[in-house]
Amino acid sequence: MNNWKRQHPTAIFIGFISNLKELIFTVIAVLIFGQSSQAGGTMFYTIFFSLILVVSLGNGIIKWVTFRYQLAEDELKIKQGLIFRKRRYIRKERIQSIDLNEKLLQRLFRLVEVRIETAGGGSEPEFRIVALKKQEALEIKNELLHKNPAEKTSEMEETGESLPMEEKSVSKTTSDQPYQWKLTGFRLFITAITSSGIGIAATFVAAITSQVQQFIPDAFYEQFIGWLLHSSILFIGFWVVVILFIGWFITLISTLLKYGMFQIEKQLDEIHITRGVLERRNLTLSATRITSVRIVQNILRQPFGFVSVYVESAGGGRKEEDLSTILIPLCKRKEVTQILENVLPEYAVDMVYTPLPKESVRRYIVRLIFPSVIIAGLLTYFLSYGWISFLLPIMAAGYGFWQYVDAGIGKNESLLWIRSRAIARTEVLIPRKRIQAMTTTQTFLQKFDLLFSVHVSIITSIIGKTFTLRHISKEQSEECYLWYSYEETENNRED
Repeated sequence: MNNWKRQHPTAIFIGFISNLKELIFTVIAVLIFGQSSQAGGTMFYTIFFSLILVVSLGNGIIKWVTFRYQLAEDELKIKQGLIFRKRRYIRKERIQSIDLNEKLLQRLFRLVEVRIETAGGGSEPEFRIVALKKQEALEIKNELLHKNPAEKTSEMEETGESLPMEEKSVSKTTSDQPYQWKLTGFRLFITAITSSGIGIAATFVAAITSQVQQFIPDAFYEQFIGWLLHSSILFIGFWVVVILFIGWFITLISTLLKYGMFQIEKQLDEIHITRGVLERRNLTLSATRITSVRIVQNILRQPFGFVSVYVESAGGGRKEEDLSTILIPLCKRKEVTQILENVLPEYAVDMVYTPLPKESVRRYIVRLIFPSVIIAGLLTYFLSYGWISFLLPIMAAGYGFWQYVDAGIGKNESLLWIRSRAIARTEVLIPRKRIQAMTTTQTFLQKFDLLFSVHVSIITSIIGKTFTLRHISKEQSEECYLWYSYEETENNRED
């Protein structure tokens, strides 16, 4: 693979279809969210959008002709551009993950999309080929990911990733064995019906519903609104439930399609994640580049003991997963340690948490009660039945206490773990060698109770990621500092 190569010609068609899809959404947005009067007329919009399609097709042809790539001995070279020509060089040892996607269009032509992530690459892939034969894509993947021992040693020394001898021996005996984990059909269904994406889908449905009035005669619409304002709480609640149900159904279908046929395969230091029904995704991660593990348990899954597990890596992740990569869509909380022993043995620990001091209880409660009282007051003033909203402060106080109970912190010699709750309960395991910065802060109000907040930053995308635990005690703050301090580390080694 020494010559300059182009993508498969189907890339022109795939790019055109992608632009056409965006254009269709634009037209729908203009019709639904735009003004009801069409200032330019039907002919104007027809010519305008047709011109956009022609330009899009021409742009796709130019991109295909000018885009070339070459796989050299230790780097990937890219040439692109017609007027403004660009050359890019991606060093082989800096590549963090390679993602092979088979979207519906690619599968029709038996092609794949190759996405390559590098350290600090941000939220978008460093390099992408949208149409490539699968065999050629696998050859690129094997060439770029399989480093020789000398390259691995040099890379670990450069990034400070060397492990103590005892950790090396554990990793060698535990993670070198091939391992496979699959998401069963039953758990896929549980993943879908307990997904937290219902809020986003319901918001979209509500936005579409709110625009229906443009297509309804004004007299009928005004009569309907007047009748609705005089309707009972039960009737209004019924429509809210309908919108939520539609949103839940959309989320159910999208989750089934997204995580269907999910499986993990671990071979040496490589983690292969395969998932998707319509869009097949095959992601390969380097275990040596994982910077932290997150265990997330939303409110719907907590009563049944189910969690999702995400990993943060130096190459970032997908936008829809908060720049993370999902490792396990759904499993029992008690199964996490066993799975990590086979996939990421460094993170397989039994976590014991130190609870927060009792002085922090009111901090969590007051922070939620104050805005809920304001909202309840406004609803009571503007709505005849708004007095019911004064249940909100009681619920807020209970939820604040729940946040306090869930919060905690713990550590061992090499790992720090933090547990907190915003809406979902989140546990984060962070190796000390992956922490870029650890800071403690104290607000004016926290000074009265000698409370602090700890902030732990790691590398994920180009902007990084920070995990925070609020209202820890002074003793917990000092323990975190001593644990992370390099001076303390050196003193322990001398002892």
